[in-house]
Amino acid sequence: MSKLVYYVAATMDGYIATPQHTLEWLESFTLGSDATPYEEFYQTIGAVIMGADTYHWIMTNSQNDWPYKDVPAFVVTHHDFPIPAGLNISLQHGDARTIAKRAMHAAGGKDVWLVGGGKTAAYFAEAGELHQLFITTIPVFLGAGVDVLPVTRDVKVIPKVNRLLQSGASECISEVQLA
Repeated sequence: MSKLVYYVAATMDGYIATPQHTLEWLESFTLGSDATPYEEFYQTIGAVIMGADTYHWIMTNSQNDWPYKDVPAFVVTHHDFPIPAGLNISLQHGDARTIAKRAMHAAGGKDVWLVGGGKTAAYFAEAGELHQLFITTIPVFLGAGVDVLPVTRDVKVIPKVNRLLQSGASECISEVQLA
């Protein structure tokens, strides 16, 4: 059965981007060969979900090279955005349960990657639709920025895997306890 996975890198103080939504802190860090390869994770993915800010950031920074060409993408937004021709991207309005159900159906038995951002992940967590966190913590502090999971109520997790990497980063995979 498909699960909704929030796979993300965060700083030690719990941010996924700077206050200006930049990622220099992450782009300048080398994880090393003992980290879970992105390609290995991506092989398990059949669809992606992201918020409007993440969609806009990718479209601005990828210079028309959409990184999810081979899977359906669901963008959670209240706005209309242009969608480049030939890409399987749909704009989603509504409740998290309905959107999660659509994405899991589209994933065809594979997992759904909640690409980001933090507010979107919190939206699905609070609706009881987020199943797993895969957080790579990078040994840096920003002091401020975009929160990794800004929930407004308790979200309990059960750590399943916790690995310290040679680079000083750590990978933690946790199952979310659904209420």
